[in-house]
Amino acid sequence: FYSHFDPTGRQAPFNMRRTIITDEHGRYKFQSIVPHGYGVPPGSPTEKLLSALGRHGQRPAHIHFFVSADDHRKLTTQI
Repeated sequence: FYSHFDPTGRQAPFNMRRTIITDEHGRYKFQSIVPHGYGVPPGSPTEKLLSALGRHGQRPAHIHFFVSADDHRKLTTQI
């Protein structure tokens, strides 16, 4: 579960999330563990929408990136 969806409440807020700031040349690096795929919460609005579209609710393993810079729109992407 993402920390804000965890029904156990045992994760710290923003668990497994980090902020990475580039160097003066715009370079950065990070290291991550291989995440697991997961299903959307059963009975959730997301599951209902996906079902209505004929799609399954399983998400493949992925890592999100939220990229921002002054005077630019925020980019949300994933690998």
